Amino acid sequence: MSVVLEEGCRSAEFSVKSAYGLLRGEEAKDCFRMYNSFWRINALPSAHITVWRVIENKIATKVNLERREVHVESNLCCLHRVSEESTSHLFFGCIVVWLAWNLCYTWLEVSSVNILSPWSHYELFKILDETISVNLILGNVWIALISEIWRHRNNCLFNGGVVDYSEVFSLTQIKV
Repeated sequence: MSVVLEEGCRSAEFSVKSAYGLLRGEEAKDCFRMYNSFWRINALPSAHITVWRVIENKIATKVNLERREVHVESNLCCLHRVSEESTSHLFFGCIVVWLAWNLCYTWLEVSSVNILSPWSHYELFKILDETISVNLILGNVWIALISEIWRHRNNCLFNGGVVDYSEVFSLTQIKV
């Protein structure tokens, strides 16, 4: 469907497709802005790649493996064994991870709410009235904690490691 609109001397063509393209363009700009701030953070490349995979929901959680038709013995989170191990649960919803995030908030002397979306969590981890350099440091802490959660999960799953949220936080501090 297409409609021609008259505006004084000029005419503009409106279609659902053009509106959709306009909306996608704005969304692409927001996505570019967030990725630009994310990649500017001074962190290890392996940590950046891990976090990028988390943001894109491409990390090999048990739920994602099942979706790709890979057989897993149990799809329960290996850190708490109550809920399915999805990306949002493993990095933001699991009680063990929540305790690690709370240690981090206490260390930084900030308060936050628990959000399950990686991008939203990343955006809320910043402090609005702070300088860019302070927010880059906070982003580094965020990336370090996400990558340490993944390392700890893999250690528990594949090496029989003990679940310890305080160790996750301590190793995050060392990375930062």
